[in-house]
Amino acid sequence: MKKIVVFLLLVSSLFPSGCTRPKQYADYSRHSCFDRTEIDSATLRNLEVLGRVWGFVKYHHPAFSDDRYDLDFELFELLPLVADTAPAARNEILAQWIDGFGRYKTASEKYEKILASDSVFEHRTDIGWIRDTATLGRELSERLVRLRSADRTAGNRYVSQTYYETYDQWSPNPCFDGEKPYYDLSNPDYGYRLLTVFRFWNMVEYFFPSKYLTDKDWNDVLPEYIRRMAHPTGSYLRETRRMIAELDDNHAQYGGGIFELFGRYRVPLNTGFVEGRLIVVTPDTVPVKSERKAPFQVGDEIVAVEDKPVEYYMAQTREFISCSNENDVLAATADQILRTKENRPLSIRYRRDGVTRDTLADVTKMPGHFSWNYLWKYHRTFSMLEDSIGYICPDKLSKEEIPEISNGLKKTRGLIIDLRYYPSQDFNEFVSQYIVPDSVKYTVRFTYPDLALPGVFYARDYSYPTYKTEKYNAPIIIMVNEGTQSYGETSVQKIQNNPYTITIGSQSAGADGNISKFTLPRGILGAFSGLGWYYPDGWVVNRQGVKIDHEIRPTLEGIRDGRDEMLEAALSLIEEKTEEE
Repeated sequence: MKKIVVFLLLVSSLFPSGCTRPKQYADYSRHSCFDRTEIDSATLRNLEVLGRVWGFVKYHHPAFSDDRYDLDFELFELLPLVADTAPAARNEILAQWIDGFGRYKTASEKYEKILASDSVFEHRTDIGWIRDTATLGRELSERLVRLRSADRTAGNRYVSQTYYETYDQWSPNPCFDGEKPYYDLSNPDYGYRLLTVFRFWNMVEYFFPSKYLTDKDWNDVLPEYIRRMAHPTGSYLRETRRMIAELDDNHAQYGGGIFELFGRYRVPLNTGFVEGRLIVVTPDTVPVKSERKAPFQVGDEIVAVEDKPVEYYMAQTREFISCSNENDVLAATADQILRTKENRPLSIRYRRDGVTRDTLADVTKMPGHFSWNYLWKYHRTFSMLEDSIGYICPDKLSKEEIPEISNGLKKTRGLIIDLRYYPSQDFNEFVSQYIVPDSVKYTVRFTYPDLALPGVFYARDYSYPTYKTEKYNAPIIIMVNEGTQSYGETSVQKIQNNPYTITIGSQSAGADGNISKFTLPRGILGAFSGLGWYYPDGWVVNRQGVKIDHEIRPTLEGIRDGRDEMLEAALSLIEEKTEEE
């Protein structure tokens, strides 16, 4: 008992209370001074408790409204004290640590009023664990329960609302700019790898509105990655990307994870999954090194790359690249399978007319995704197709073009809007002026976190502005697929308020809502959908995608014939609707 008291006195000297000047720390800028390659079950449990308590205190204690304390370095000081101690001693150390940050006021009535509001979203973080005295002990539990009611009016340096300079406006999705990136860490030790896990897990735990949609129970993610990170440092990048992939959110691909892991060199061959097979989908003249020196042809099936089958690369995508749904997995696989970290040809096995062939294909530096562009011959903002049917490709639409497009619409008996392309910002104004009826009350519902009460989210109905202008009242066909993401999905929802709209295609990306970016040690970038996104009737867009009236997918026959079958279906639907009238 005497040893424990001496030990706690040592701890309290490390964390002086009432400090108004920045606390001085050892130099942890490159090493945490805590390293392991294996951990036993007792240590795992201690680290899990530490990760939860550290994250809870980080976002709840008023002491972190300024930069007096560095929570990263606080963690490094706690790790050697907590990792291998008995549960009772662990809990006393953590209770003393919380006390070291000084006194604070509470605001229980304010938070009770928040929780009683009708706008509070039904899905919120379960913080029942802070009352688990069997695990935490009475004193630590009491401190955490009281912290929940702390007055956080001054804000928190580690999380804030997002400010968009371009639009000079604030958004309710969380911003994590207060985190240090540690760019110079080439081989993070275990302490830094644990910081990565704790930082990421707690960001998601308290501020990711769609956490309830992940395939894996988020409570299971914390202990899994505490254990996974206890490996040689070379696995850090892969384990971090694997952990981010647990979000099941296409927005988490922000930061170029696919390029970090699989390379920035790529065979410039346009491929996509058609009828379950990886197919060359557009004309190409890729230089190849083979006996025949023949280029690939549209319709060729990619069977293997570097002697690994397509299924191998699909598994790699599912494991390391965050994807909202299976359509996204296929799109990401089609991109990463032809990537390499080295500027050298890739061996490719492909099948044409039932004959399997092998070749070497040159690569080129390609840090961005290789898009499957469908309508290169129509790729203008506004075109007239066949007999007075309008076609809009919204990716480059500008305000200056809107008057001309509106005049063109008067000559059409139907309109096709190709949202397989990501729309320009000005496209929103065009839709407000000429597509969405003035009578629409609201077009979307979104959820966002309460930064003062971490883990609580609000639901809000949002109405986009419309104009007192003549609205389009002929058939509108929206075309969507996995390339329809975020603002593209919002645009679909908005247009669908026009009663003449029909949506066709395949499942959209299922990643909508302003993104919240984050940085993890070694400068690893990521993001998540910082707003939950819904239709007014409760239909969830994230992971599920937008509502579709008719599923249309390309076929192998159509690809080989150079046809855009979705466009053909859109034209046919307009013909049917016109005849009905």
